[in-house]
Amino acid sequence: MQRLDVPDANRDALRRPGVGPRFWRRQFSDDATKPQLIFDVAFGLLLPPLCFLFDPIVFNSGILGPPLYSWLPQYKALVYVFSALSILTLALWLVRGSRGVVPSGGVAGVLLSGAFCSLLIGVIILPISLFGLLVLVGALGFIPFFTSFVYLRNGVRALNASKARSARPTPAALLLLGAVLSVGTSLLEHWHISRTVGRSMNDLLHGDARSVESAARRLRYLSWAADLDQMVLAYSKETNQAKKEALERAYREMTGREIKIRLAILLD
Repeated sequence: MQRLDVPDANRDALRRPGVGPRFWRRQFSDDATKPQLIFDVAFGLLLPPLCFLFDPIVFNSGILGPPLYSWLPQYKALVYVFSALSILTLALWLVRGSRGVVPSGGVAGVLLSGAFCSLLIGVIILPISLFGLLVLVGALGFIPFFTSFVYLRNGVRALNASKARSARPTPAALLLLGAVLSVGTSLLEHWHISRTVGRSMNDLLHGDARSVESAARRLRYLSWAADLDQMVLAYSKETNQAKKEALERAYREMTGREIKIRLAILLD
């Protein structure tokens, strides 16, 4: 029988189909495949917002969360704003990036920063995710790792596209500019939101009935960044009937739910 000669590289690929350098080269090649695009849309655009929406204890732990993670809700605004910027940038890149109409160096800076942020979140909440696997909810905690990979892959592609279009140091400058703008904008918005929420919560907890109404108006669109369980417990301890009613109305306006039902859950 005639012996079939196969080059060493091809022979290795036949021995280990789908594994090795070829696999990783495909993941970061400039030409995205349809399965890669579906994966990127799912884990980069759709699932991260759902994780925030159905987050049971990580950034919504408040009083009920594990003491070890009681500091995380303080950075909810920062994470939400940074994630929103990363998601919008990824969407722009996936839709328009291949046409060369977006500054790919700046896009790379935003996406690579998003990759680091997602990875950091995944590592921080890993103990909760592992424990949560017992009730299946913890599976959501592993999504940041996949999201980090999506941002990394598209960040590398954007950086390669920027290098291909310019041989000057421009890509590196745009990369740095994109990272600084995304992080700086997120920090600035975090400071502004935290300042507004902090002042409003202080009025809710320690002010009179009129202060509660004013604070509720300021928090109308920022209630997602506040720990409203503090408001629920303040309601349970309030002896002034006018303020108690004001707290009840404010909670209903901000959440669409009844404060008495939430109080029953907290005290259960």
